[in-house]
This record gives sequence, structure tokens and C-alpha cells, in this order.
Amino acid sequence: MPRLVERCAATGVALAPAPKGCPASGATRWLSPDKALLMLSLRHKTNDHLWFAFFHEAGHLLLHGKKMVFLETKDLNGEHEREADKFASDLLIPPRYAKEAASIGNTYSSVKKFAGKIGIAAAIIVGRMQKEGFLPWKMLNKCKVHYRWK
Repeated sequence: MPRLVERCAATGVALAPAPKGCPASGATRWLSPDKALLMLSLRHKTNDHLWFAFFHEAGHLLLHGKKMVFLETKDLNGEHEREADKFASDLLIPPRYAKEAASIGNTYSSVKKFAGKIGIAAAIIVGRMQKEGFLPWKMLNKCKVHYRWK
């Protein structure tokens, strides 16, 4: 997390933990015309959730103007949320690979091989397959790395 915080700061984005006990996965708002705040709760504590939440929130900052505030919970709907979801999904697994991801199989080696082919963490493939129903939620979670705020 410290490295991600540093990289975000270099681009004018303050990355910070959400308040303790916050039920939201993330939140964003512009603090000034050239400084934004992106908060992550790390609720699920795994790299697939971390990266999806991070890029979803980044999508809000890049796509939805500087006057809106977004607070993410699991039950949000609406055009802005769909756009941010698509932004994160397409960035993590480009559309040209998304269909292939659904048919790679459900073994550790097939997921690792596919992840290597497209240059992302295996956990991101697992998380996407779980979310889309191609893999049970309890399967291949050993691919996931756990994070926490210090």
C-alpha cells in the first residue's frame, strides 16, 4: 500500500484509508481542480478487490467530472456506477481477453498461465471468474494476496 500511496501522490491523488468500520469499498472526490482524494476501505482485503475498487474509483475521477462525490457500497446502481465498473473491468482484463477468461478452466495452473499471458495477477482472473459465475466463490482463493493498511 505505501508504494501505491506514493504513486498516486505523484499524480495529484491522495490515496487514504476509509474511516475504520466504513461499509463502503471506496470513495472519491475532488479537493481542488488539481487534487483528488481516493479512499479505499480494503473491506475484502484481497488484491482482486483492491485493484477493482481502486480502478473503479479512478474511473469516477477520470470520467465523471470534478463536482461529484462517490461513496461506493455493494448495492449501488446507475449510469456512473456502470461506467466506473466497465472502466475497471476493461482496464484489468481488456475486452479482447474477457471471453477467453471465461473458458480457461478452473485449475490453478490454467489461471496462472492465462494471467501470465495477459500480464496481470492471477487473483484478478479468479475474482472476475467468481463475480461472473464461472467459478465458485470458494475456489482458487489461494491465488489472492491479502492487503491491509498500516
